[in-house]
Amino acid sequence: MGRKGSRYPIEKKLFYIGLVVEGMAPNAIQRQYGIAHSQVSQWVKNYKLQGIDGLRHQSIGKYSGDLKLKIVLEYLEGHTSYPRLCDKYNIPNVGTIYQWVHQYTSGKQLTTRSVKRVKNGRKTTQLERVEIVQWIIANDMDYSRAMSKYNVSYGQVYSWTRKFKQGGPEALVDRRGKGKAIDQLTDDEKRDLEVKRLKARIEHLSTENAVLKKLQELERLDATHNTSTKQSKR
Repeated sequence: MGRKGSRYPIEKKLFYIGLVVEGMAPNAIQRQYGIAHSQVSQWVKNYKLQGIDGLRHQSIGKYSGDLKLKIVLEYLEGHTSYPRLCDKYNIPNVGTIYQWVHQYTSGKQLTTRSVKRVKNGRKTTQLERVEIVQWIIANDMDYSRAMSKYNVSYGQVYSWTRKFKQGGPEALVDRRGKGKAIDQLTDDEKRDLEVKRLKARIEHLSTENAVLKKLQELERLDATHNTSTKQSKR
């Protein structure tokens, strides 16, 4: 088994890259030199994108907590992959993103310098869990805002949402016998849940509409400016 990629000197990385350039496949390099073909392929990709700088060891601590969280949540939405995120955000190694995802789903907070333990969440009723999941769905799966808004952990909101999608409100019943089951809720409680769900969706759509209107306004101003500029040049 080869060493981790960051422990190889740049000269050694360039040697393996040179072998690839000369036509040797990464799998063949792995068989002959004992270094993972995925590691060699990553070096080749980094070198093409950034040159020598792409081969230098880059500390995970240089990335901001906000960027780490953004990348992790984007991955957890399920519409992308580690390699695609590496290319999109110029992250040299897929292992870096994997580490962030593991930390986050283990209940740890992503920061610039270090990893801090996040609180384990709080006790909730089934009614609260349904409300929280409905808010998440209404707001395009925004787990991060839900955590802050409802003072719960990532593990909680992710698990509740997954269960809700698979089995509906009944899947959020506390099987230990605590809290009301959904079929035991009163008509008023059910109506209140539906009102909150619709309100969350309306607020989200209103925000999107406001942003759209602002963009349209900027486009109109830009078009007016361009027209004025052309006329002044005549």
